[in-house]
Amino acid sequence: MKIVIFEPHPDDLLFGPGPILLDWINEGNHDIHIITVTDGRACYRSGEDALSEEAKNMTEDKVAEMRINEAKKSVTFLGLPPERHHIFYFHDADGPNYVADGIKKAKRLIKDADKIVFPSNHNLHVDHQATHNIAKGAAIELKLVKAEYFVYFISSYGKFQEDSKDKQFQYTIDEERAALMSKWLNIYQSQAMMKWTWKMYTRYLKKMRTWTYARFTFNDIGKYYNI
Repeated sequence: MKIVIFEPHPDDLLFGPGPILLDWINEGNHDIHIITVTDGRACYRSGEDALSEEAKNMTEDKVAEMRINEAKKSVTFLGLPPERHHIFYFHDADGPNYVADGIKKAKRLIKDADKIVFPSNHNLHVDHQATHNIAKGAAIELKLVKAEYFVYFISSYGKFQEDSKDKQFQYTIDEERAALMSKWLNIYQSQAMMKWTWKMYTRYLKKMRTWTYARFTFNDIGKYYNI
């Protein structure tokens, strides 16, 4: 299959489809493409976390450069060829302003996709919602009626609703998979510069063993809360 995965920011690949993506890669017969939508430049902007001295002194351009490099390293870690990594370079936290441009860019990448992977609708994070709108908008314009629409949620930004219970499934990982994901997390050293965020991320991966995803069809679009 051709599988196209949208990650709103560098690191969402891990915390969204991460564990099941490793299965798709291990199957060895898929054409897997990653789309990194925003550059991650806003991650130190709020000032609500305890930042390292290095982070405090970085310009947002430097933050973006670091995070995009981490996205590239992540793709290398997964063993995917760099030519299958597509970076839109949209400014972090400005996702809604780029939806129209994102749809244009995405259409050429998903036009022959069998599976399109993207965040849920009704998302609390503006960039995750924009990424949903880009992926879904491109698919609607192309009328991709045969594709599967594989939806994930970052848990802090919302949850799946009861109306799509029959579309959802639970995915459980073992300790070996959890250890591999923790190794993957260490690529994202930009996040390690935020004390409380890093603690949350590391604890989450230590404890999280069951992930929820949902599969939809083209005809499901607009009929469920999550798509």
